[in-house]
Amino acid sequence: MAEKVGFIGLGIMGRGMAHNLLNAGFAV
Repeated sequence: MAEKVGFIGLGIMGRGMAHNLLNAGFAV
């Protein structure tokens, strides 16, 4: 589930969301 949310977030939000996740300390 978490992986799907991550992929959807990347598709919609783009790199901004990935960058926020990395800053938060999550593995993307």
